[in-house]
Amino acid sequence: MSHARLGPSNRRWPHCPGSVREEARFPDVSGEAAVDGTGSHLLLEMCLTDGADARQYELIGVDHPEKPEGWLVDDARAERVQVCLDYVKRRVKELKDTFPNALVNVQAEAKADVGGMFGRTDWWGTVDITITALNPAGGLHFIEIIDYKDGRGWVDEVDNSQLLSYCAGQMRAYVGSGPEFVRPFRTDRVGGCRMTIVQPKTSKPIRPYDCSAQAVMSRVEKLVEAARLTDDPNAPCVPGEWCLWCKANPKRGGDCTAALDEAIEKVNFMTTENSDSNSLSLFEAVQKGLTDVKALDDTTLADVLDAEDAFLSVFDQLRKEAEERIESGVEIPGYAMQPGRGSRVWNEDAETVEKKLKGKRLTKDDIYPRKLASPAQILGLPDDKLSKSQKQRVEEELVSFKAGKLKLTKVARKQQTAEQMFADVQEVKPLSFL
Repeated sequence: MSHARLGPSNRRWPHCPGSVREEARFPDVSGEAAVDGTGSHLLLEMCLTDGADARQYELIGVDHPEKPEGWLVDDARAERVQVCLDYVKRRVKELKDTFPNALVNVQAEAKADVGGMFGRTDWWGTVDITITALNPAGGLHFIEIIDYKDGRGWVDEVDNSQLLSYCAGQMRAYVGSGPEFVRPFRTDRVGGCRMTIVQPKTSKPIRPYDCSAQAVMSRVEKLVEAARLTDDPNAPCVPGEWCLWCKANPKRGGDCTAALDEAIEKVNFMTTENSDSNSLSLFEAVQKGLTDVKALDDTTLADVLDAEDAFLSVFDQLRKEAEERIESGVEIPGYAMQPGRGSRVWNEDAETVEKKLKGKRLTKDDIYPRKLASPAQILGLPDDKLSKSQKQRVEEELVSFKAGKLKLTKVARKQQTAEQMFADVQEVKPLSFL
């Protein structure tokens, strides 16, 4: 499957223009979870095309390039996809009831060429589901973009750059001007927009977000500027939470140092004496913390905690370099590659070990200690062992939620001190739609 350079599903480039260049250096390999998700998306498309329920299929996608043996449609996969199908059916009925004279259409796997609205050929994507209520007098009464997510990682529906790109691309023929459907945009030709995330593995599986066509295009205009920044061959890399799944992330085998460089810069700033300030340098604060931590004021305490990631990143890189040198035969004074903590393991297969232990008069309970199954294990049993209604009664009668122990967690600070520190040197800031 071909992908656009600025694919809407890649939510890194709107924040980090340099990530496009950096990721291009690495092969595009789908992980196991992504391949499994492809199977669910394929099932969803087949159901919408055939007008069928998800449970009607057993094996799909044979000879698919990502998984030639195909995907088995087990009960869990069918149930997840059916959540989306049921939602689509409900939305179609609601739109027909709301707009009696409208032509309501459902389209699966449609190309949304948002970049073409702005003269770009590298910014487009494929929308899972598009529902439109066509106004016979012209324009759209309503448009809804639905993006199905098969994983567990929460995806926010509000100001989601992927959904915004899809929605704008699907509105192009109605809001664009001239034969190329470009500026100026006539957002008054679309009555309303909804962008919805359907993610069955989360606690709130259906998350719609309503806004006007004008609001969508206003936000997309900011994405246009972000796209322009990626054209610079020297576009900077801007670290942030979007680095997690970047192929250039060192934790994923890449070599991008943007996050480390920012952390080191902050440490350097904190370490340097500032004659115009009464604040402590980093090393002074650490030294004071070692001797009398309660003497630190709240801001200094937070600043020292902020530096933790920087120090850990530095030592991670130092440790990695030392390991590579030692493995290549270089001697690092005081360090060596030695086995870590070991563990005892059986040197025979399970059946042989069980037989020999029984010969020593051990009971089966001694060999295989029993323990009460966890709520998750019981509620995860297949429906033929415990029906959905039985599981519901079990959860209501026998299960309660126990909150985890409170622990120190990093949250947004009221004053973004780091951003203020580097406002004059940071060329590109993370894109915000707020």
